[in-house]
Amino acid sequence: MKQKWKMYILLILPWISLFKFGKSSFIRYLPTIVFSDLMIALISELSRELKWWKVKNPIFPKLATDVSFVFGPFTILNLWIFKLTYKRFWLYLLTNLFADYLFAYPLTTIAEKIGVYKMVRMSRKQLFFLSVVVAIINYLYQFFMVEPLRKEKTVLKVPHNK
Repeated sequence: MKQKWKMYILLILPWISLFKFGKSSFIRYLPTIVFSDLMIALISELSRELKWWKVKNPIFPKLATDVSFVFGPFTILNLWIFKLTYKRFWLYLLTNLFADYLFAYPLTTIAEKIGVYKMVRMSRKQLFFLSVVVAIINYLYQFFMVEPLRKEKTVLKVPHNK
């Protein structure tokens, strides 16, 4: 437990920002965030087999998914980026390029120095491109899967006058 305190902080701290998020926005983007988290869990499984990176002192050592990262900063940052940029694809993409660059380069360097994880067989450049691809898939999922269902549900709720 003593060695995992960084992982617990990484998991819990980002959630504090949701006090200002709004319930309707949370519900609107939650399906895409769950989809995205599942996608990252699958990538983590691949990472274990292909030794792309190694998480040090994970909260749940038997899981390939780094729960502290996926359900902490990754989830919360995704929610905020969607809330602030959705329906403006180029702004969404630019914001993700910036966030993914920060993640792949300076934040990964810091994470390695403080012993959170270490890149093994994946370069930072590959991590950056993988992160951008995941962001684009998330946007497409929200646009083509979630939003049409949301609009359909809204249409069904509108009472018809007779």
